[in-house]
Amino acid sequence: MNAQNPTPPRPDGSQNWPSAPTYGQNPQGGLPFEPAAPPRQPQRPVAARAKSFPIAWALSLFLGALGADRFYLGKWKTGLLKLVTTGGFFVWWLIDLVLLTTGQVKDAKGRPLREFETMKWPSRAISAVVALGFVGMMVLGATAPTPPPAEVTAAESAALEEASVPSEEPTTAEPTTEAPTTEAPTSAAPTTTAAPTPSPTPEPVAAEGTALAVLAGLDEKGRAPKTDYDRDLFGWRDDMDRNGCDTRNDILRRDLTAITLKGGTNGCVVQRGTLDSPYSGDTVDFDRENSTIDIDHVVALSDAWQTGAASWDEQTRREFANDPLNLLAVESSLNRQKGDGDAATWLPPLKDYRCEYVARQIAVKDKYDLRVKPAEADAMERVLSDCEGFLAIEDDDQWPATGEGDVVATEEEPAPEPEPEPAPEPEPAPEPEPAPEPEPEPAPAYEPAPKEESNDSGSGGGSAYYKNCDAARAAGAAPVHAGDPGYSRKLDRDGDGVGCE
Repeated sequence: MNAQNPTPPRPDGSQNWPSAPTYGQNPQGGLPFEPAAPPRQPQRPVAARAKSFPIAWALSLFLGALGADRFYLGKWKTGLLKLVTTGGFFVWWLIDLVLLTTGQVKDAKGRPLREFETMKWPSRAISAVVALGFVGMMVLGATAPTPPPAEVTAAESAALEEASVPSEEPTTAEPTTEAPTTEAPTSAAPTTTAAPTPSPTPEPVAAEGTALAVLAGLDEKGRAPKTDYDRDLFGWRDDMDRNGCDTRNDILRRDLTAITLKGGTNGCVVQRGTLDSPYSGDTVDFDRENSTIDIDHVVALSDAWQTGAASWDEQTRREFANDPLNLLAVESSLNRQKGDGDAATWLPPLKDYRCEYVARQIAVKDKYDLRVKPAEADAMERVLSDCEGFLAIEDDDQWPATGEGDVVATEEEPAPEPEPEPAPEPEPAPEPEPAPEPEPEPAPAYEPAPKEESNDSGSGGGSAYYKNCDAARAAGAAPVHAGDPGYSRKLDRDGDGVGCE
């Protein structure tokens, strides 16, 4: 082939057939054609992998209530609906979990989930345990009794430990232990179930008329200072009921049995008797000559001073100190052991009496509008929790009338011996003749006579002096008898010759 003849040469062996087109020429004539390129084969798309069954199952188990499993499978619409309804209130969550573990769930394109056969049995076992636990919780929650609605009380949510205050007498505090409070963690963490957090159970409301209900109504505040406190400001033992007897003997006639009264006292003074001690449960014999029984102020005078009595007038303090609601005959040893302690620092050794003891303290504080300290309120609540429903103490104690009580005898005082008749005066002797006056001798130097200690009829001998009965008790001299060192009429208010009994 050359430039003048574009027709390629005929291959060897070809025939000169007139009907055959010349090799390299277009059959229809014109320019020679080039061979067409082979057609391009279309590329097949690579198929996306199906969703993983272990991932879908884990999302359904832990976050199924939020629709996370459906979002992962590409089912966005039902995932959003499941999120808004919190998994259909957990019913939808439970149904999806069952369907997923039985192999009936596919992804959004209808493809079975990968690795189902490998994980189906472990997933079924774990899902069954979680589902049964969830159903059990729902059943227990539906059958649990509904607590009564909580009422707002004046008590603070947390009691602060108050500093100890020195008492008038040494006290023995009964140790109390409280379980430490553990706060629930606030950070969110994956849980086996998506159950809603239950609201805190309200504390039970104390029934009306119980000591706990009265305690809830008392003001709670810390202890005030003991500044200017004096026991004599309360007028203890004053005859408030005007029956002619002091308060101590009134309470002895009320609380003692088998009483012997002292004659000549108009049925007031108790000479002997027997006490069934409420604090210890022991039987104690009382003898006025050697008394081992005190009258205890259930709410101590010092404690009252530090919780409101400091602002009272004189009449209110006298009524408080001599109120039979606040007075009990008890052993002297336990009364001194208690001192001015409250329920947080001292309780009676007899545990069966503690509920009544605390209820009486609450009744006294309620009557006189005294407040309770935080630690004291906690101790009272702990004691009353062991005797649920203990009724409040009623203010119905009555003063015994003169000579009233379990009186079995009156010991009359022996009649005074008659005074002997004076002997006749002897006749005066004749006066002797006066002797001659001796010469005057020089007067001796003056020497003052030794000064004798005065001993009037109203006080004992010696140099002892006691400001009040508390000082006499602190010195171990109570009771003080007439003639004893330190005896004075101020200590013997009933005038029977025995002070600070």
